[in-house]
Amino acid sequence: MNGRRQQLAWAILVGSLALCIVTVIFVPLLTNVFRQRAMRAIDMEVQANQGTVGVVQDDGESVALFAGEPSFSLDAGSLVLTNATDTALVLAQAPGDGQLIARIQVYGSTQLQLEQSQSPRFESSSEGNVLGLDLLAGRVLLSVPEDQPRPLSLMLKTPQGQVLIQEPGQYSVNTSNSSSDVTVLQGSLSMLSGDKDLTLEGDERAAMSGRGMLEGPLTAERNLVANGEFSDGLQMWLPLSPNTEIADQPDVEVLIDSGDLEPAVVFKRLGIGHADAGLRQVIGQDVTDFESLKLLLSMRIAEQSLGVCGQQGSECPVIVRIEYVDVNGVDQTWQQGFYASGNIGPDTPDVCVACPPPLNEHQRVPFGQIAFYESENLLEKLGQIGVLPAQIKSITVIASGHSFDSQIFDISLIAVE
Repeated sequence: MNGRRQQLAWAILVGSLALCIVTVIFVPLLTNVFRQRAMRAIDMEVQANQGTVGVVQDDGESVALFAGEPSFSLDAGSLVLTNATDTALVLAQAPGDGQLIARIQVYGSTQLQLEQSQSPRFESSSEGNVLGLDLLAGRVLLSVPEDQPRPLSLMLKTPQGQVLIQEPGQYSVNTSNSSSDVTVLQGSLSMLSGDKDLTLEGDERAAMSGRGMLEGPLTAERNLVANGEFSDGLQMWLPLSPNTEIADQPDVEVLIDSGDLEPAVVFKRLGIGHADAGLRQVIGQDVTDFESLKLLLSMRIAEQSLGVCGQQGSECPVIVRIEYVDVNGVDQTWQQGFYASGNIGPDTPDVCVACPPPLNEHQRVPFGQIAFYESENLLEKLGQIGVLPAQIKSITVIASGHSFDSQIFDISLIAVE
């Protein structure tokens, strides 16, 4: 009897010791594994930038979004659809703090599906953010901001292969059933098609024409604007002298704001009477015999007191001005204005009547939302009216009006030789 009791006691003692070891060693280990691997969804939102954008959710329900309406949340499996004249903006933001992970500009005739979006649930996790997209057709421009607290792995599938982005930068992907064209405007990425892979750096392009068929690096589009995303503050930009109509009224405040999204240059003013301020960058690029030149701009107009661009059409909260020399050696100016409130009328014209030609119609953008704009091929358009550019002298971004709050996230002048 005593022997059995001793055996039972030893069994209890050994079992207690084993349980203690498991508790002390394995429970913290498993807890740490859980903290490292536990994930939650990235906050994904889509908004209509122009026209009407369709969203087909994973359960098959369809939603139509109109420009100016609040953004709509995307879940895994959701499909974003645009027609030829529609554009959309998809924002990927970290859950909790809302920091921007990626901004995706969706152009016309595009089908983009969200496959995966994961972010670590716990701050102590060393895992990165994961974003998976499927570009079934059309074109997207992906912007990954700098200074993110976690690394990002963005996988974009196309019918011909895959694109892996893990570096901050700006990337263009254009795809169809037969081929995909990938361009690195800034940063670097990896491409995989069949059993072939390729790495692209800034100002390089490659084409995927089928599984295992990769061609590149090729001559790419080139951005003539330096520090157009303002990641280096106002480096390369020269401030214009502020112009304030009434002496005792405040000037326009110009500053860099990082905020929760990507860096932006902010033009802000609360006052009476006219005021304007701007930033200018010298380009000095010969574009003779270039094939294409386009302006790309991402902005947000959060406040605007004047309707449209004022009585002369010259007081837009965002103006982009390109100064150039044409093929006849004459100095010329191309200008585009943007506004977010007011209606076109006799007192609020749709063009700047005080500006030299060509007079471009002001572009309306959704009030208070990030919006993007892409111009036509300026070489083709200006060539048709006999003022074809030979050299781009400078680019200037201006904010003008009475009271306004304008933000520029990035500005690019994309050239193709």
